Amino acid sequence: MQTLKKWFAILALATLGMTAFTAAQASSPRDIFLESESPLKFAETIEAIKAEVGGMGWSLLVAHDMSAILAKKGHTVSPLVILELCSGKYSVALVKKDETRYVSSLIPCRLSIYETSSGKVIISRLNTAVMGAMMEPVVAEVMNKAGADLEAIVAKVLAKK
Repeated sequence: MQTLKKWFAILALATLGMTAFTAAQASSPRDIFLESESPLKFAETIEAIKAEVGGMGWSLLVAHDMSAILAKKGHTVSPLVILELCSGKYSVALVKKDETRYVSSLIPCRLSIYETSSGKVIISRLNTAVMGAMMEPVVAEVMNKAGADLEAIVAKVLAKK
């Protein structure tokens, strides 16, 4: 089990490193986001993420079923759920000081799980390395750490079959 935890930590750091390299080369607005295709079905992906969130010490604050919300307004869209996740160890570092509280609109972290018209299930999230590169160092450091945790959660889900 310890070996598995180390493997995921290495994977998350490698992903973060690759993402940081990409930050310097962000050439399109889409570079602000990361997307991964899930090997699981839509509902299974959501449940797998929920299961992994607690293991990383994070909390699931709310799940917005956007397709259901839009359906009530007469719109039909493919399945789309937005999960709002938070880790107090990261958010408190930013919101306890007036100088960094301006980034509170980025809290909580969000993962979007959606199904494409071809049936692929996608996990979408903010590319924290690209966004962090635009911020002052203290904010960038927290964003990078939180982003590494989120990438570890996503990596665990992507490893499932």
